[in-house]
Amino acid sequence: MQWYLLKTWAGREEELVAEIRRMLPHTLINECFVIVQERIWVRQKRNIIHEEALFPGCVFLTCPSSGPVGSQLARLPVIARWRRSGSLEILRMTKEDGEFLEELTGKEHRVKLSGVLKDEQGRICKLSGPLKRYQGQIEKIQFKKRYAMIRHRLWGEDKTFVLGIVLKEDIYQECLSEGRFIGKLSESRYFMEDTFMEDFIENTKLPAVEMA
Repeated sequence: MQWYLLKTWAGREEELVAEIRRMLPHTLINECFVIVQERIWVRQKRNIIHEEALFPGCVFLTCPSSGPVGSQLARLPVIARWRRSGSLEILRMTKEDGEFLEELTGKEHRVKLSGVLKDEQGRICKLSGPLKRYQGQIEKIQFKKRYAMIRHRLWGEDKTFVLGIVLKEDIYQECLSEGRFIGKLSESRYFMEDTFMEDFIENTKLPAVEMA
């Protein structure tokens, strides 16, 4: 499978995805998508879970082989117009970059929250979830803002980007998602069904939650 990176202005990613899905035949491409990540905001003892682009301004496209997808993209009127205005760049990605993003985001193209346990001095005791695989690449962790910054080589250069984290004290906080109350994280089927989160809960020594 061949990956392509389409760089555009931040905020126009979904517009570009819609245009490509409409113009390119399904026989030519597998998927066209934006990679998102989950983040937590803490407001007045409530967790607000939201999604945001992991790489602002980046759209990803996969196709079955290394066929002439790049040249066909370039010939699309809408793509040609964006390129003339300087608002689009098309890059063919390496196999290694594609495999890294597949491992990080899964089939949903979403980076889920990582569990972080820390001691009283703020030192990391345990990592769970996506961040666990890249422990050696962590540049810094902002506990209050609930993110970790990692460094990884992508697209021929060193990149730093943030991944959302969840702490022990977040588990029993009330939670909002997309503007609606969804209960506590420990009661969330989406949160608890992940294997790494079951491990995270176990290591917090909190009481087990009965699943419906």
